[in-house]
Amino acid sequence: MKNMYKSTLCGRQLAFEETISEHVPALHRAARRILPSEDLAWDAVQETLVRAWSYPELPEQPLPLLLSLIRRSCLHILRCSRRRSDHEFIAAAERTSRCCPMDPEGAAADPAATAAERDEIRHMSAMASRLTREHREVLELVAWRGLSYDEAATRLQLPIGTVRSRTSRARAALSQILTDHASETPAC
Repeated sequence: MKNMYKSTLCGRQLAFEETISEHVPALHRAARRILPSEDLAWDAVQETLVRAWSYPELPEQPLPLLLSLIRRSCLHILRCSRRRSDHEFIAAAERTSRCCPMDPEGAAADPAATAAERDEIRHMSAMASRLTREHREVLELVAWRGLSYDEAATRLQLPIGTVRSRTSRARAALSQILTDHASETPAC
């Protein structure tokens, strides 16, 4: 009984190959017109052939049926890849906002770089905490938030000259703090 099933299966496979083999190039051309890549086109052809194999019997002229199946396969692949890219974009955005709270819209794709950036921000914040309150306020507005001297002067309700001189002194003080800290830290 097992040999009879095997011989029937082999006969069906040979008949299927004979019927389909001449249409494979046309299926690939049709898929290539719809899909953006060679690999996806071959995936669609393979999916079409698997679907065609599931039919108990193919029509005498199978090309119209095969072209209908290839079209469905291509549309299915396009929908899946679009959905996948949408999900990947959303997941990347969520991962970025979790990894880098300082820059939620940035592309923090590398977790190591994000961790290094967070460490540097913590280090700079610790060093800046040694500055006077006036120097920290000015540096935060001008250097870290990117406000102009005029905008910072308006926000702090100070003359622009005072903001410029405080910024200069704050940068010099922070530079000195960083230099002192570097000389205190032993080299690895």
